[in-house]
Amino acid sequence: MPVSARNPRRARLVVTLVGLAVVILGGILWLVGDENEVTGSSRMDLNSSATWGEVLGYASDRADEYDAAKELRDTGETQMSWGVVLAVLGVAAIGSRWLISPTPAPAKPAAIMLTPEQQQQAIAMYLEAQQRASDEK
Repeated sequence: MPVSARNPRRARLVVTLVGLAVVILGGILWLVGDENEVTGSSRMDLNSSATWGEVLGYASDRADEYDAAKELRDTGETQMSWGVVLAVLGVAAIGSRWLISPTPAPAKPAAIMLTPEQQQQAIAMYLEAQQRASDEK
């Protein structure tokens, strides 16, 4: 449904710039999340002796680092997800700029529901008015 604006060029520009800002913010968030996810995964690999310690039954001195790396990886995955969501919302905002119409939308007439009796009366009044108009000529 198109939205009318007093100054459609300015409204389209504002919507486009806001959408572009949201896309850039989403891209930055995705990049930061990707870096955190890669860093966390690498640190998990480096501290993998903690998982072997659990399997083999001894206490590893790397368990805290492994848990921190796992948390960093999970945080990175969450940031990447939110970055994608923001980027999609920004693209949708940019695409919605075409919904701003340059002229005000015309008012739609209200639908009038008449009963059959009212319809017959309206037809009779119309025919009488037509007859009077033709008689006057």
